[in-house]
Amino acid sequence: MERRTQIKICGLTRTEEASYLNEIQAEYAGFVFWKNSRRNVYFQQAREIQTCLNDTIKCVAVTVSPDLELLRKIEQAGFDIIQIHGYLQEEILEKSSIPVWQACNLKEPGDLKKLVRNEKIAGYVLDAGTAGSGRTFDWEGGKVAVEQARTAYFTEQLLILAGGLHPGNVSRAVEIFSPDVVDVSSGVEGAEGKERRLIIEFAGKVRRNEKE
Repeated sequence: MERRTQIKICGLTRTEEASYLNEIQAEYAGFVFWKNSRRNVYFQQAREIQTCLNDTIKCVAVTVSPDLELLRKIEQAGFDIIQIHGYLQEEILEKSSIPVWQACNLKEPGDLKKLVRNEKIAGYVLDAGTAGSGRTFDWEGGKVAVEQARTAYFTEQLLILAGGLHPGNVSRAVEIFSPDVVDVSSGVEGAEGKERRLIIEFAGKVRRNEKE
């Protein structure tokens, strides 16, 4: 039996979006805690959405260069994982009581050298050069570098593929990289936020790969 590619729907902002994740049996739900993002949420807002999610779905707090105060708030709010973009402080790794996902924005293959080796890091998020841009990084050009990084860094850690994924390209992404997790946000959004139709279509493309 082939390994199952897991799904993370990121940037939830409305309680009704939780039902879409429940329907596709997503493994991860992402909440953005960064004021410069249009998907930024407050802890009370996130909590209201969390209570509508199935217990099997792990909640990921997405941050940018978080300090210890934000880490403590995330832990107290019951998040399962903290995802860190930008600067990753050594103190955060030392004091975090929850697993850390380090995000790496790939403008060029050499950016993979920014990945940190640490037992607290449970996964690496390979994202586009500009986070939240809705664009992919150079998949074909970066394939060899990702495979090399996989050997060097991904001994037990998850490979989470993000950046520009949508129902039209996720099958190809899974084919190229065989990621442990595919992470989508803008690729399943409409004018009002996450769209049920797009989420179901996205999940269908990911699950179809398992059957072929």
